[in-house]
Amino acid sequence: MRTLTLHRETSLDRSAFLARLSDAALWDSLGSRARLERLDADTRVEVTTPMSASDLPEALASRLPSSAELVEVYILPGDIVGASTEVRMTAHAAGVPVEIDALITLIDRDASGTGAGTAVDVRAEISSSVPLFGSMIESAVAPVLEKKLGQRLATFAA
Repeated sequence: MRTLTLHRETSLDRSAFLARLSDAALWDSLGSRARLERLDADTRVEVTTPMSASDLPEALASRLPSSAELVEVYILPGDIVGASTEVRMTAHAAGVPVEIDALITLIDRDASGTGAGTAVDVRAEISSSVPLFGSMIESAVAPVLEKKLGQRLATFAA
């Protein structure tokens, strides 16, 4: 398993950031499709993004089906209590032997005394089910995931 962490500061409050994550039109502008589903107080956002072989390391690109899609699932909490909020995210693509599990923590900067807005911390774990070569695949996927998550955070934090 490979772990990566990202941090971003935004002037948005937690509610506004969560609203952007559940905005289907914003996902559409990124070339993805979002489907929202209520789970009691929480919201499940399933995001489907077409994948291109050029988006992946060469070792995985050769195994990628021509119609491959990345499926991300975000569980957004319905209640925002205290100074921080956690969003769970999982991601996978059919035909790609990699799973991603992430925890996105939104922390009020006011609570830390540094001013308005939200700090966004992401801890993502990449795992592969391929025996013997799993760690090589995880290492190859890590920079791709870091770039994609960084781009997404920049979009949602703007």
